[in-house]
Amino acid sequence: MNLVSKAGRRTMLRRYVAAAEAGNADAMLFLATIRAKEDPEESREWFRRAAEAGNVHAMYIVGLYLEPHAPEPSRTWLERAADAGHVDAMIKLGVLDEPSDPVAARRRYEQAAQVGSAIAMFNLGLLLERSDRATATSWYEQAAAAGDADAMVNLAKLTEAGDAERARGLWEQAAAAGHPEAQARLA
Repeated sequence: MNLVSKAGRRTMLRRYVAAAEAGNADAMLFLATIRAKEDPEESREWFRRAAEAGNVHAMYIVGLYLEPHAPEPSRTWLERAADAGHVDAMIKLGVLDEPSDPVAARRRYEQAAQVGSAIAMFNLGLLLERSDRATATSWYEQAAAAGDADAMVNLAKLTEAGDAERARGLWEQAAAAGHPEAQARLA
């Protein structure tokens, strides 16, 4: 059911444009989002303006847009977003840092894990698995408790030799969560 008429949508859009042009960063983000398919260049401009106006999610999006062709400005926007609390930006920086600076990657993943990101917890497990198995296991346990099926699988693999019953339970949990490797393993 269409709850808003075409005239109503035009009026709403005019109000968002007016608010965005008056400096409202949330209105800028809204316009960037709705214009993404129709006019990607206009969308990027609204994202940039929203980021410059302080919208944290827009900072993250601008960082992603810039990454392939402008790594330094991309990193600046991602850092601003991460420092303002954007969890996905924290994780993205961790991924970017992992090959060259695992200490910085760990710091970013821990920052995201502290606010409850199961993805960051899993990434910490991966990062630490070879160098600190006990800490990696702890991060996998936290991610698995948060429902991350990949963490369940990795934890099952780590615990199989010492605790087959626990590993079996983890394989079953991961399979129930739809993890293909766990489903194949139990088939």
